[in-house]
Amino acid sequence: MTAELLVNVSPFETRIARIENGLAEEVYIERESERGLKGNIYKGRVQRVLPGIQAAFVDIGLGKSGFLYAGDIAAPESGPLDEDIEEHAQSDDDENSKQHIIPPINTLVREGQEILVQVSKDPIASKGPRLTSLLSLAGRYLVYLPDIQHVGIARRMEGDEERERLLNIAELIRPENAGLIVRTVAEGHSQEELQADLDFLVRLWGDIEKRCESADVCTAVHTELNLYLRVMRDYVDDEVRKIHIDSRETYQSMKTFARQFMPEVAERLFYYPGERPIFDVYGVEEELNRALQRKVSLKSGGHIVIDQTEALIAIDVNSGSFVRSRSMEETGFKTNLEAVHELVHQLRLRNLGGIIVVDFIDMQEEENKTRLLEVLEESLKRDKTKTHVAQLSSLGLVEMTRKRTRESLGRTLLDSCHRCEGTGYTKSPTTICYQLFREVVAEARAYPCEKLMVIAHPKLIDVLLGEESAQIARLETFLGKQIALKSDAQLEPEHFEVALL
Repeated sequence: MTAELLVNVSPFETRIARIENGLAEEVYIERESERGLKGNIYKGRVQRVLPGIQAAFVDIGLGKSGFLYAGDIAAPESGPLDEDIEEHAQSDDDENSKQHIIPPINTLVREGQEILVQVSKDPIASKGPRLTSLLSLAGRYLVYLPDIQHVGIARRMEGDEERERLLNIAELIRPENAGLIVRTVAEGHSQEELQADLDFLVRLWGDIEKRCESADVCTAVHTELNLYLRVMRDYVDDEVRKIHIDSRETYQSMKTFARQFMPEVAERLFYYPGERPIFDVYGVEEELNRALQRKVSLKSGGHIVIDQTEALIAIDVNSGSFVRSRSMEETGFKTNLEAVHELVHQLRLRNLGGIIVVDFIDMQEEENKTRLLEVLEESLKRDKTKTHVAQLSSLGLVEMTRKRTRESLGRTLLDSCHRCEGTGYTKSPTTICYQLFREVVAEARAYPCEKLMVIAHPKLIDVLLGEESAQIARLETFLGKQIALKSDAQLEPEHFEVALL
C-alpha cells in the first residue's frame, strides 16, 4: 500500500492529511494558539503529594496542574518502565526494560520541590497533562534518555539479526550516564546515521541543561517540534511516497529538516502552488465534514451512527433502506461487512480511542459471525494505533479498545451546542473563523482584488474583532490585502460571505 501526505499551512493553523487509496484516513490539526504540550519539558514545582494514589500534582505554569505518577519519577536505582518507554519512544515499545518495585511517592518527591518534568500525554477534557521525570528526546532513529543508563529496541522491529545489529550499535555509541532506545525506523540504517542522530540529540540536551540553570520555576525549558516536522519525524515511512506542501516557506523548512535528518525523504517533498486549496483537490474537506456528523451513510443504503461519550464510543449499524438481499440474515451480513470498512475508516479519521462498543445487525449463522470478525481484524491491520477486539456477543455487540494518542477530531473541532443544551454539537466560533480565513485565502488567490469584505453574524464579527483580531492582522500581512468586516444579523452564526472589492 502507498500513501501520500498533504500539508496545508496558514498563519493560524496547520493541517496534515494522510491519503491512502485516494481517501483521507488520518488528519492531524495544530492551531498556533492551541499547540499541543506533549514532549515539552518544564521546570516545575510539586504542589501536592498524594500517597493514597501514589501520585503528585505539579505546577508547570499552566492553568491545570500536571499529574505525576510515582512510576514516572526517576529514581537513582531505577530505569524506565515498559509503559513509559512506549511514551518516550512515540509508541515504539521496548522489550528490554526491567520491571521495578515502585517506592512510595513521598520518598521520591516532596511538596514545594523543584523538579524537571516532561509532558507524556496532552490534557484531555477536564484532565491536566500527564507528566514524567523520565525525560526523553526523540530523534529520527533514536530516543535519548538523559541520566538513565539503558539500551532498548522497539518491539515492532522484526528480524533477530537486524535487532542484534542495532542493539550492538546502540551499546557502542551510547554516551556515559545516558540511555538510548532504537526506534522502528532505524531498520537498515548505518552506525554513521545513528551517530549523527545522537549527536543532534546530545547537543539539544546540552542546550536544555543551560536553559534550566537560568529558567524561572513553572516555565518551559524545551518545546516539541511543530506539527509538520513531528509528522515527518514520526509518521513518514516507506509507504509514504509523496508529501505535498502548499506553503513555500514550510516546504523549504521541511526540505532543510529532511536533508539534515532524513535525506531519503527529501526527494519525496513537493511544493503545491495551485490556487485551489489542496484539501479540496483531494476531497479532504468533504471527508472532514462527514467525520463531524453523527450519522454516516453507507453506499448500500444502510448507515452507522457514532456517539462519543465520556465513558465510551458507541457505534450502531443499521440496514436502513437496504432490502435487495434474499433474507434478513443476508441483509444483516452484507450491511455489517460494509459497515466494518467504514467504521475502521471513521475510527482512524476521527481518532477515536478508549472503549468502543459496536452494535452490529443481529446474525444467526456462526459462519457469518466468524467471517465478520475476520474482516474486522483484517481492516484494523491498516491502523497503526494499537487496537484489541473482543469476541462477538450473542446480542451482536463487539467490544474494542483503541489506544488514545491525542484528542479526537470531534473534541478538537466541535463545541457543545448551546441551542440543544448539550445534546448535540455545532462548530465552535474558532472553527468557523478558521473556515472563514481559509475561504478568504482561497478567494484572494483565485481572483484579483485590492480589498476583501467579510460579512457575518454580529457574534462572529465580535470574535474576529476580539480573540481573532491578531489572526486577521496576520492574514492581511500574509495576503498583502486589507480585510474589512461587516455585521449582518440576518445571517446564521455559522454562515458568512466573502466579497471582493
